[in-house]
Order: sequence, then structure tokens, then C-alpha cells
Amino acid sequence: MPVELTQCLGCFIADLRIEKIPASALPVISMGFTDCCGVMLAARSEPAVKLLLETIRPQGEEARLLLGKRKARASEAALINGTAAHVLDFDDVAQRGHPSTVLVPAILAEAEALNASGESMVVAYAAGYETWAELVRRDKDLHHSKGWHPTGIFGAIGASAACASLRGLNAEKAAQAIAIGASQSSGIISNFGTMVKSLHAGRAAQS
Repeated sequence: MPVELTQCLGCFIADLRIEKIPASALPVISMGFTDCCGVMLAARSEPAVKLLLETIRPQGEEARLLLGKRKARASEAALINGTAAHVLDFDDVAQRGHPSTVLVPAILAEAEALNASGESMVVAYAAGYETWAELVRRDKDLHHSKGWHPTGIFGAIGASAACASLRGLNAEKAAQAIAIGASQSSGIISNFGTMVKSLHAGRAAQS
């Protein structure tokens, strides 16, 4: 991302407050959380989710796994929950990808680790979604046609924006966070039809 764009997004994230979010956006954010939690719960027993749990053997007490009693480090919870949220492919579709399937797992994990408020989570979602939307707006090309999976590409940056908001980072540090998130972006459509497609969402949430 260009330096000036990264800096502008950092300023936007640091300055965003609940009162600056249009009232009409609040039901959309609520739906994003509800939808994501629903598909995440529905996928708890899917092979991709079981493989992650068996392979990672998550530890820690920061955040819940799959909305249950078991906990893990926030980054592991985001990875596993994000993968689960996308594995059935019933998650929301917008901004050329699946924003909630990345943003919600990242926000839930980070917010629980920080003991953040529900209001902070709403602001974080708006920060992540608008960052994602701004990047899509600036790039008119369809990433699918070039072989890239937008959820993995934009998702890592959107999740970084959301977590920067939750942590109350200033503009400079928020810009640094999304720049690091951009370096973690990945996902190719050649993986579609395999378990790795849902892993793109999980890795974006983790990043």
C-alpha cells in the first residue's frame, strides 16, 4: 500500500468513535456478528476445524474457541474460529469477499483478551470493514480474475485495522499495524474446493 494511503487509514482508525458511525450501519454490524457466529457454530465438527485443533493443540486462556468453554491464545482462537466461519461458505458476501468471517473472529479473540467492551467491538468492526472497503474502492480490477482470493488479501489488512482500533492505537501505530497486516496477506483461488480456502480466512483473522 502507498505510504500516504496507509497513513490516512491509520488516522481514520485512530479517530473513529461510536458516535461517528451512522445509525443505519449498526444493524449491519450486528448482522455481521450474528451471521458469523452462526456459521462458526455450524462448522464446529467439520474436518478442517478438527484438523486445526489436532495439529495446533491450542493452549492459553485468552479467548474462546468456537464460542465454547475451551480457550486458547487470541491468535490461535482467531485462526481456528476464522477457518470455521468460512468452511461451509454460508458466510456473508460483500466488498468482493467475506468480511465478517475474518473481522468477527479477530475481534472476538482480541476483545476477549483485552476485556474490551461491546461498543469497542462495534467500532473495531466498522474500522476493519471501512478499511477493507477503501482498498477495494481503489482497485477496480477483480482479484479473482488474477488468481487471488480477496478474503485472504483484504482480510488480513481489515483484521489489523479492527485490532488496532480495539487496542486504541494512535494514528502512527495503527498505520504500522495495517502495513504489517498487508505483508501477511495471502490466498490464491487455486485452493478453492479444498480445506485451504477456509484457511485463508482463518489466517487473515490471525494476521
